[in-house]
Amino acid sequence: MSRFVATFLIFGSAAVLSGCGAPGDSFRPNLVYLKIQEENAQTDLTTQQEQDIQQVLVALFGTPDEPRLPAFDGVDVGSVLNIKDLRIAAGPIGRDRDKQLRGLYREHCALCHGISGDGAGPAAAFMNPYPRDFRRGTFKFKSTEGPGTPPTDGDLKAIVTNGMPGTAMPAFRLLGDDQLDALVEYVKYLAIRGEVERFLVFESVDVLESAEDRLIDLALEDSDPATYAEQMGEVETLVSFVVQKWIDADTPGRAVSIPEKSAKWDLAASIRRGQELFLGKVANCVKCHGPEALGDGQTDDYDDWTKEFFDPQNPDASGPYLALGALKPRKIRPRNLRLGIFHGGSRSEDLYWRIHNGIAGTPMPAAPMKAENAEADDMRLTSADVWHLVDFVEHLPSAPMIGAKPEELTYVD
Repeated sequence: MSRFVATFLIFGSAAVLSGCGAPGDSFRPNLVYLKIQEENAQTDLTTQQEQDIQQVLVALFGTPDEPRLPAFDGVDVGSVLNIKDLRIAAGPIGRDRDKQLRGLYREHCALCHGISGDGAGPAAAFMNPYPRDFRRGTFKFKSTEGPGTPPTDGDLKAIVTNGMPGTAMPAFRLLGDDQLDALVEYVKYLAIRGEVERFLVFESVDVLESAEDRLIDLALEDSDPATYAEQMGEVETLVSFVVQKWIDADTPGRAVSIPEKSAKWDLAASIRRGQELFLGKVANCVKCHGPEALGDGQTDDYDDWTKEFFDPQNPDASGPYLALGALKPRKIRPRNLRLGIFHGGSRSEDLYWRIHNGIAGTPMPAAPMKAENAEADDMRLTSADVWHLVDFVEHLPSAPMIGAKPEELTYVD
């Protein structure tokens, strides 16, 4: 971390703690995503329609100072989010009337991730990589399979506890378990709220045909309860879909199991096989990480957060999105594996998950895995192959250069 950034963080933290430029008691609307959808549909929501989205979000989730949980019969939000923990993490830094600690998120996270969890806090522009925008519900480093599957609570707690080596995300090992749990709950809260907001924006742009149409009018609860119930039923469906993903992700057995190596595992042979797979056309690690694993293969791609609003073929078109709060596009750089520094953890099991599951939100794909009943000529990978790749990656920091140019490689599959 540069001296300038470190100095900024010190004084930025002091500003937040002292209340100088302190955030208000409302979440920032996701104006970038709203504009994306409006551009796609070639329409504009009215001010009232935009306000309806924010008002229903407050009714469902409360404010940064006073969080609440959506209350629907069809989905148990309380099984995913603990309101007691949320109140510890939410609000201004300090203690409440009962001397209960409050404001953990603002104290430890908001400077980078922002009050809304949009990854655009006061220090965000100086970070590389940028802090995570939680609102897409996409998390890179997790044990669960599939880019749309949320992480487990354990995945999030591991990141908060250990930080992300090689980034500005610090470790919070000195916090107690109760404080770590509160921060994990609040990250989940911001992710769920953010994804619900995105669905409400999408639905509003998609289904509202005239300026008079309303996705939901909270005033109808008393004056027209039947219409209000119908509108809230649609909202409940959206909330249920988002929340159910988190319920499913944290159920036992959803994390990808990691098989043990065989008792007669030959490490040297495994490293050699891992190198073959790394350079081969099936795993195809060489495409992005390069023939020497220096991260100098494909270097002109972007992460999914950026791709949502940025077209590399028309970079000037991103101007309106930058004006609405999007961070300046940066190319995503494949990891230089020879450094031995891994953002998502350097344990063997962490590397296994990264290779097997891929890294959601990035060009790093999941490994093409062979089914148990696959034909003999199926060239996809087995769990043993993933372990071979892990052994090779762990060997790279101390390994000599492979010494081959891309055009000279003999691919072995």
